[in-house]
Amino acid sequence: MMDNFGKKLWCVLFGLMSGLACFAQYNEQDIRDYIEQYADVAIQKMQEYKIPASITIAQGIFESACGKSRLAVEGNNHFGIKCHTEWTGDTILIDDDELQECFRKYTSVSESYTDHSLFLTSRKRYANLFQLDIMDYRSWARTLKQDGYATNPQYADRLISLIERFNIAALDTIYQQTYGKCPLTEPGTKPVTENTAPAAPQGQQPTTNKHGKKVFTALGSEYPSDQSPFTYRKVFKNNNTYFVIAEKGDTYEKISQDIMVMCDNLRKFNDAGPNDEPVENEIVYVEAKAHGNPVRIHTVQSGETLRYISQRYGVQLRYILKYNMLDENSIIHPGDQILLRR
Repeated sequence: MMDNFGKKLWCVLFGLMSGLACFAQYNEQDIRDYIEQYADVAIQKMQEYKIPASITIAQGIFESACGKSRLAVEGNNHFGIKCHTEWTGDTILIDDDELQECFRKYTSVSESYTDHSLFLTSRKRYANLFQLDIMDYRSWARTLKQDGYATNPQYADRLISLIERFNIAALDTIYQQTYGKCPLTEPGTKPVTENTAPAAPQGQQPTTNKHGKKVFTALGSEYPSDQSPFTYRKVFKNNNTYFVIAEKGDTYEKISQDIMVMCDNLRKFNDAGPNDEPVENEIVYVEAKAHGNPVRIHTVQSGETLRYISQRYGVQLRYILKYNMLDENSIIHPGDQILLRR
């Protein structure tokens, strides 16, 4: 646990655009709890208004001190939106840049999230945002600052730092995997529900290895790409973990040579047996997977194995076994729910 000094230091370092939020102290666990609590509504607003869920959540954390600021507690206002001339709803007066400034007061946090989306989509000054790639949270953060959402010169950098430190961009990937380019009302689509993982990326075909077991494959366009100084291969990121996509004829030995990682370690990173080899388009992690995922629960689909789930969410298999009190010989069935984090 942080002492009071640590909490105050966290508030100064991460905290916050104005005195509105900094009166409330919060720590890393508060941030993780906030992400879990409002992930679904942020993804829903991403579907409805085409605003990255990562940006929405980061702004909510930043502006409301993880929901602990007075404005958030008494006014359900998580985005620091002031009254402006067009507002006809309830209001709350709080000292900000000036004494007793007028802020919007909402009946629920969900209403605040909706109004935040409407605020950005209805104003010409933010029109530039909607010309950006919806998966490019960095450009969104910088354009928000450039177009005047906040006066703090470090606003964009702090949003980006929050998103990257806490892997909030995973929510954007969840949106992309769940909805793709399909509208919400199109048959076969449905919103992400609480504690339920999204469907696999659209267009992805079930693939099996030589043992007839389903393996997790991916297309490069489905994940953010990155660069590595140790390989010519294109590197991608899932759950804040780097991976490459296996090419036709690849082996773990060949990939290990290409990326300068010992073959035994590569097999360990991917929970692969000594006789296993990757199939075309299979995800191959080049570093140890994470201990958990922002998505809390995955509902097992036909043909899925625990290793498949581990690879899909970038969570080490041993932690999935631990969270679910299973072992490597456990059998899972369609409809079972698998915890992806503690």
